[in-house]
Amino acid sequence: MTDEARPIFRGDVDRAGVVSSSVCAVHCASTGAAPSAVAALGLSVPVGPVYEWGFTALAIVLAVSALLIGWRRHRTLSVALVLGAGVAGLALGRALEAMDFHGVGTALSIAAGLALVVGHIGGIRANRARGEAPR
Repeated sequence: MTDEARPIFRGDVDRAGVVSSSVCAVHCASTGAAPSAVAALGLSVPVGPVYEWGFTALAIVLAVSALLIGWRRHRTLSVALVLGAGVAGLALGRALEAMDFHGVGTALSIAAGLALVVGHIGGIRANRARGEAPR
């Protein structure tokens, strides 16, 4: 099957990555940085190790996939560096949270999630610039 026939090469991984990274960053912010605001609004947020590791794993898998696919397709160094930093930051942030360094780990996880969003958007733009993703 050619690359053109595979929809995953047309930005689908980056689009899914934008969504998952955004959800991850919002989740981290709502459970770690703004719990009182969430409670004051009467909202509940999924909390627990299963959710934490699930969001982290999904965001990392999509980011690494987008990084590898994107590098092969458009070789944009800035996109690769931002996605790589986001993956490293997310893994480190999650590890710090697991070691009870919640403030630092949460802040790092939020920043890393936002970096992944930026990296995925950069990948979408790089694909568009090459005419390889639908507008």
